[in-house]
Amino acid sequence: MKLDLPKKILTSVVVLIFLSCAPQTAFTKDDAVPFTHQTVWEPVVDGVVQVVPEELRNERLATMGFVDVTGAPFLADPTGVKDSTIALQRAVNFARDHQMVCYFPSGIYRISDTLSCIQNRYLRSNGKISGGPNFPCVLLGSYSGPRPTIRLSPGSPGYGDPTQPKYVIHFWARGLEDPEKRKPNVSKNQMLINLDIVIGENNPGAVALRHRAAQGSAIEECTIDVTYGLTGIEGGIGSGGSVAGITVIGGKIGLDLRETQPATTITGITLIKQTETAILYEGRQSLCAVGIRIISATGGPLVKTLAAGGKPAQGQACLIDSEIVFEVPGGIAISAAKSLYLNNVYVKGASKAVFNPDGSQIPGNLNGWVRIIEYAHGVQPKKWQGYQFQSPVYIDGKRSVENYIRTEVGKLPPLDLQARHLWMSDFPHWESRGAANVKAPPYLARGDSHTDDSATIQQAVDENEIVFLPKGYYRVTRSIKLRPISKVIGVGRHLSVIMVRSTDNDFTNPASPKPLVISSSTANAKTIIAFCGLLVPGNLTGAYALKWQSGGDSLVRDVNFITQPLSGYKSPGGAEERNLPLVLVTGNGGGRWYNFFQESHRGQGRDYRHLLIHDTDGPFAIYQCNPEHALSETNMEIRSARHVSLYGVKSEGNRCVIKIEDSDHVRVFGYGGNAAALERQSLFVIRNAPDFLIANAVDSPRMPPVKSLNPGIGRGVDPTLWYMISEELGSGKEFKTLPLDRPVIYRRGDPVSGH
Repeated sequence: MKLDLPKKILTSVVVLIFLSCAPQTAFTKDDAVPFTHQTVWEPVVDGVVQVVPEELRNERLATMGFVDVTGAPFLADPTGVKDSTIALQRAVNFARDHQMVCYFPSGIYRISDTLSCIQNRYLRSNGKISGGPNFPCVLLGSYSGPRPTIRLSPGSPGYGDPTQPKYVIHFWARGLEDPEKRKPNVSKNQMLINLDIVIGENNPGAVALRHRAAQGSAIEECTIDVTYGLTGIEGGIGSGGSVAGITVIGGKIGLDLRETQPATTITGITLIKQTETAILYEGRQSLCAVGIRIISATGGPLVKTLAAGGKPAQGQACLIDSEIVFEVPGGIAISAAKSLYLNNVYVKGASKAVFNPDGSQIPGNLNGWVRIIEYAHGVQPKKWQGYQFQSPVYIDGKRSVENYIRTEVGKLPPLDLQARHLWMSDFPHWESRGAANVKAPPYLARGDSHTDDSATIQQAVDENEIVFLPKGYYRVTRSIKLRPISKVIGVGRHLSVIMVRSTDNDFTNPASPKPLVISSSTANAKTIIAFCGLLVPGNLTGAYALKWQSGGDSLVRDVNFITQPLSGYKSPGGAEERNLPLVLVTGNGGGRWYNFFQESHRGQGRDYRHLLIHDTDGPFAIYQCNPEHALSETNMEIRSARHVSLYGVKSEGNRCVIKIEDSDHVRVFGYGGNAAALERQSLFVIRNAPDFLIANAVDSPRMPPVKSLNPGIGRGVDPTLWYMISEELGSGKEFKTLPLDRPVIYRRGDPVSGH
């Protein structure tokens, strides 16, 4: 990126500005450990401080967990008249350092330089420096009135040269060894929600947003107008985070995903009139792009994947339930230099629907639509460290290196092709009319982690459709029972936390554990949980986080499932083994979940599961699913279930990632991470499943003798000694992929989504 100052001077300025904008309590007393937040000791060790800063003059919002950028002491101008760069930067830093959300009232905020959303390091209670997942930058726009807009002033300094791009908003996390080095795998819970970005005239080098990040991070509900700039979004979010509900207008490139975290997932994205490419991909393992709509202003290719220098674990892609439209007939819709899987993709007015560098292609339809029902194109990567990985097609147990193609001409896309993958336009929020604040009268929940808030929260749920949880730790001793219409909305996934502290009332019996939250068993429910956390300390075996029984239009969005001991990282965890799922989906359980993540490994017996989907008919979809590090038989299990779709999966460790048993119509689109199965074992295990598919299952090779001190991460294993997929057929016969196969598609039967 272009620097306006010499590096040493710039670094000094950043340090001074950062220190001046943050409270002393945010940093260690040791000056040798800069950019490091002090240990949080209460009310939950290594958690979130509950003190409301006195500096904030908008006390009403502050007590909820919001920093008002227009309030004192920041006074950002929402009219767009004054330049608000400095005011907004101070507000972003303040909100991060005080573990709050940076809140933008409706308005236009004019800036002329980069807003840096930097996640600093954290000093854990065990004395180790780590990333700061509880100190993220969360930028949230008001839902009351027009969506707030951040506007880059015309001709802003440093944005004039497209060969030296400059970011308008830049999310990143500091390295653990070098705080000046970006470390995307520890950029967690960093979010941009309900904020538009507009690039003013004469800024041809402007990149509206850079956000390469991992677990819990997201970009959601934004329109980015980059007509006078270069790129809409640069960097991809994966590993339990995603991008959803975004529109990018103009620019040379809509989404520049040449650098991403593993298995990046993009959902419900609309890309309009880019002059070069709508989506450019070269990221880590497989992209999963679902519900994409592209309207062309150029001849394409509109979706383009690159070869990643021959690296075997980069550049693969899946595109599902998407449409590409050439306003002027002619051009190439998709070009893939690495393995490509398409499912239910509609292309209008293309000369070639697919045209790859190796010459393989699918003809377009200049006079109308062509529907790509299914397409699997495997690209064998270059030999890597003596290993020759391959990307074959497996259909009903038959292995082939030939392309698999099913198309039909003249078929129009359904009207809900994108909408079926997104939440409703009137998604509930804390500003919704009738939303009940559980800390306000008549409920008066304390949220202090010690007071039993069970009765007050349950009363609020019983009496209101929308229940708002301000920032706090809400201790419960009984399961919170949701109604079919219940909507429980928090401030942020790390800030509004329902928790259990001890074995009281419902949570006394490990032989019959109870969930913190249980949804109603209703097939057509409209239940929603969003922007909050569920904390079950690992040593409490009488409780688990969630029993989800709601189907229909139900949603779980950006919910944090937490197992950290209340005594913090210094604790070795509980001695009792957990042999129950942390999260259970059963009965009528279904709907859509966005960004599921869990990585705990302590105190787990063989039958523990991060997520168990059991005895359901669906449809059920998860958009970026990241179960990893479990030391049980498998991280996640789908058992006796139907119509389950996972859009983007990432994992680490040596255990099975997903076990699918006695189930059908199960689909997994795009897999990544550095998991390596133990010798003679598999990452995906399927038993008695007549209809399922796994597309672009690609790992980042983890070689011996590499071994982690974290037993959940495990060790490297020679890739010739384990299998990506093993399938046990009804006859007892076992079928496995070849050890070095990374299938572009492994399918049995003809699974459909159920949507």
